[in-house]
Amino acid sequence: MQQYVCGFFFSRERTHVVLIRKNRPAWQAGKLNGVGGKVEAGETFPQAMRREFLEEAGVDVPESGWQHVVTLSGADDAGAGRAWAGHFFRAFGDVTRVRAMTDEALETHPVHALPVETIPNLRWLLPLLLDNDVTGHAYDVRVMTQPDPVEKTRS
Repeated sequence: MQQYVCGFFFSRERTHVVLIRKNRPAWQAGKLNGVGGKVEAGETFPQAMRREFLEEAGVDVPESGWQHVVTLSGADDAGAGRAWAGHFFRAFGDVTRVRAMTDEALETHPVHALPVETIPNLRWLLPLLLDNDVTGHAYDVRVMTQPDPVEKTRS
């Protein structure tokens, strides 16, 4: 299974988020997404998130500054025929400190006014990442891919 990390660096006020304008992979080209990449052998997810953000944004956010909030997974990694899991993180800080360290531009956008070329699932993912009830474990979020057995009995 291919493991990925993806981080969203929010302003301390929670009003703005740093996004990266992707050149690759092809399905993301020209779109805005969080900063991240593949988890390397021997890395924990927080270690990978710290490394990826430093490599791509030039800011060293300690592992303890990244909070793992959501994991998404699937059976086919963009047509590669292998399973994948994406681990989504949040961190807060001075968004003016980021600098593009690669050929992919970094942009800061208002959380509630994302550009049209933003990866579509960020429109529900960013509010989830900012929800302290979720991150504080007041409740769990579960996405059902098949009907819940309880729901079947109610029909």
